[in-house]
Amino acid sequence: MKNYIKKICFLIVIIISILILDYLRLNISYLIHKEKYIESFPVYGNHNNYVPQGLVYSNKYNIVLQTSYNSKHKVSMLYVIDFKNGKLIKQLKLKNNDLSNNTCHVGGIAANNEKVWITSDFTVWEYDLNEIIYTKNNYIQSIHQSKLPIRGDFCTYHNDSLWIGDFFLNPFYKVKDNNPLLMKYSIDKLDYFKPEVIISLPKMVQGMVITNDNKFIFTESFTNLVHSNFSIYDNILKSKSNKYNLNGIDIPYYKFDDKSLIKNIKLPPMAEGLFYKDKKLFILFEGSSNTYFYAYPKLKNVIMFDIEKYLK
Repeated sequence: MKNYIKKICFLIVIIISILILDYLRLNISYLIHKEKYIESFPVYGNHNNYVPQGLVYSNKYNIVLQTSYNSKHKVSMLYVIDFKNGKLIKQLKLKNNDLSNNTCHVGGIAANNEKVWITSDFTVWEYDLNEIIYTKNNYIQSIHQSKLPIRGDFCTYHNDSLWIGDFFLNPFYKVKDNNPLLMKYSIDKLDYFKPEVIISLPKMVQGMVITNDNKFIFTESFTNLVHSNFSIYDNILKSKSNKYNLNGIDIPYYKFDDKSLIKNIKLPPMAEGLFYKDKKLFILFEGSSNTYFYAYPKLKNVIMFDIEKYLK
């Protein structure tokens, strides 16, 4: 019995030592590469059990929209930020169609000049952008919501198309190649169960943007014990497609792989939402939340990259 206890204690010491060494490794790596990062505007929605997630820029109003979910399952929030000075303009509770509170793990956020889409938990909510800007209420009500064939952990808008993707493999539906999926929709005919294109994703994607020259950029992260990445992929839609059968319909199918990978850049842990503007990449980190009191580094600001030097 004593030998058994000794072995257990030894194993615990080994595990703690590994965690400490990994923690130090991440901290040292952050300090060494800190010159890559330029701090931008503050991250909002990181107190009182709120966890920042999605990020999108609206060119129409020169604002940033940011989502935060509540780890205690209270109402999720939308933050409207002035891009020019980084100040918070307003914060709005997210409401469903029936005015009930949206308490989901939001989530992905995308926008054009008319609508804002927020995704999470096999659901997409549509909001009116003008109403977000001009409402005098402390909440914003969804104008439409729909179920999704995938979890909808992140989303983005580009050239009249809405893209919705998964973070991880969902065991409740069949996934080709054992990878998460990304689905493309035309906003002119939004049938969420009939995507135009399906793409096999890298694992652990938290956010996505598409550049002006159609490069795909993903943030990839999981836990505070492993560094994050942002990965740049070539436009695989130029290549030959296969077929993916979704609900009896054959849909063009592609796959991001090492052949299409242009570059992979290490980041501090817990990278989440991002947006692309004027050849700059802006990324927020959920580790700023007081929910993750143990997280380091505490990146309280969105960080900005000159993405062009990584695309050369």
